[in-house]
Amino acid sequence: MLRAKKLSNLLLIMMLVLLLFPVALTLYMVSIMNNSELALVENQKAKLNRAVDDLDSSMHTSFTGILSNNRALTAPRDKQAAVLNQALREPINQISRKYPRVQVGFYLPSLNLVLDGSSGYRQNIPPRYKSAFEEVLSRQDTVVHTIGHGSSGVLEIYRPYYRDDKLEAVIWATENLGHTSFYDRIRQMEINSYAAAALVIFFALGGALLLMRSFVKGVQRIKEGLQTLQYDLDRRLPEAPGELGEIAGAINGLAERLTDVYKYNQLMLATIDDAMLVVDAAGRVVIANAAAARIFELPPDCQDRHFNEIFPSGSPFTGLLQNTLETGRQYKDFKPGAGAPQLLASTALLTDGRQHKVGAVLYCRDVTETMRLEDRVHRQERLASLGKLVAGVAHEIRNPLTSISCYIQLWQKTNKPSPRALATMYSEVTRLEGLVEQLLYFARPAESRFVPYELNRVVEKVLRFFREVYRQPPEIHARLAPDLPPAWIDPDQIERVLMNVIYNSCQAMPDGGRLEVETAYDRPSDSLLVTLTDSGCGIPAGNMRHIFEPFFTTREKGMGLGLAIAHEIIQAHGGNIEVESRVNRGTTFRIYLQRKEETHAPVSACSG
Repeated sequence: MLRAKKLSNLLLIMMLVLLLFPVALTLYMVSIMNNSELALVENQKAKLNRAVDDLDSSMHTSFTGILSNNRALTAPRDKQAAVLNQALREPINQISRKYPRVQVGFYLPSLNLVLDGSSGYRQNIPPRYKSAFEEVLSRQDTVVHTIGHGSSGVLEIYRPYYRDDKLEAVIWATENLGHTSFYDRIRQMEINSYAAAALVIFFALGGALLLMRSFVKGVQRIKEGLQTLQYDLDRRLPEAPGELGEIAGAINGLAERLTDVYKYNQLMLATIDDAMLVVDAAGRVVIANAAAARIFELPPDCQDRHFNEIFPSGSPFTGLLQNTLETGRQYKDFKPGAGAPQLLASTALLTDGRQHKVGAVLYCRDVTETMRLEDRVHRQERLASLGKLVAGVAHEIRNPLTSISCYIQLWQKTNKPSPRALATMYSEVTRLEGLVEQLLYFARPAESRFVPYELNRVVEKVLRFFREVYRQPPEIHARLAPDLPPAWIDPDQIERVLMNVIYNSCQAMPDGGRLEVETAYDRPSDSLLVTLTDSGCGIPAGNMRHIFEPFFTTREKGMGLGLAIAHEIIQAHGGNIEVESRVNRGTTFRIYLQRKEETHAPVSACSG
């Protein structure tokens, strides 16, 4: 059921009244006028039929009898017409007096004359009348014609005139409908109806305007309230009736919800120790939490200002945000400087559901304390490694020294060294020299000289060496990706890494096997990748966490420094080395190396 208090219902009712009433009134007027006009025509037909009947009954003799009585049967046509008009004048005048505005007369086919009781006669009969006379004569029945429409219409009746059982003439009667007062009444009715319709439309328009004015005022209040809510979510829109009141209530509810979410976000951002700065697509600050103001040294009025205006001069964070907004490049754990505090900055581009850029976010963590803890842990680990190193070195040196000591004691007794003893002593000294060399390299690696270099060339050189020199090389399959970007490496050191890893793979396949070497560009890490997969015995899960520790080995021969040195070299290159292994299924090494970029500067890397 419609409720009048609702704005939409009021407008609907007003529009229905405004539209339907004039239409209904017009249809009613048309129906009344049509029915009235039909009734008028029928009434006029009856009137003309009565006039014709009266004229027919007023004639007591035939036209032949009239001419005979006046001795004019053989008279000329003009004479006959004059005699007949004289005889018809009185009956026709009686009809005219009885039926004003009705014209009557006769048509004599024998003389081809139209007689109306006047002093003359119509000799030249218009075609329309001639056609009507002939139709009556041929059909021998009454013919009714309505000529024109409305106030300009003419009603005509033609009836055969019989005397002495002979069709002697045609009686005609005609009346102009415009001479009646009926159309004056119709016109007055139209005027009254139009006036009523105009009055209804006027009141309907007035009511609609009042409703529209009330609606516009309500909309204006909502508009002003929304403009206020942009800056003060605690303000509320005034109540209003109908749908506008429902809209205002919904907006107030939304404002309360936004206020709750805003307060929740503010509390959440305030409790985050990491700095978070969000800017829109134009670079204006949208969100800056307390940690961001502290770490980035932002002014208190940084909201809605461009980030270039709020960062201190020379801040590296402006370049990070600018590059992210302009190129879409995203940074992950970028170190903006080497001083205190130690920071890690990350940026991300913000996009909407259609992947359109809407802004960027700068996230920064203070890792000073974390790095201190890591340094402390690393120090403890280095001390533990040093203990293992000392124990390993002592073990590795004790065996050659024992052999050399025994031979020296033998020489003291015999005073003559044997060739076998000399060879053994030389072998042990050489072993000690190799041990010392590897220890020195592990403790203080050679200076890394980074250059842009083709990774595939290093891999091919190492594989060629193993195919040519190694006595029992495994079946080697290489899949080297073409068109790789240059790697930012020290070629000699990376060659040493590959030699150590492949040597360990060969040791894991004493009876032969399959070694697959593959190079590729790893898009997620933006790095060059070398993958080495062997079909050897694999590494037990318990040994996986120790394989890069110095002097860790499961073989009888070997010092356990090869993979430790490889790990140190890859770390110095800013890369990473990963291992996956399953016992009796094989082992896979993945070595990630940085690619050459325009932003790299020629540097030397040392670790020690």
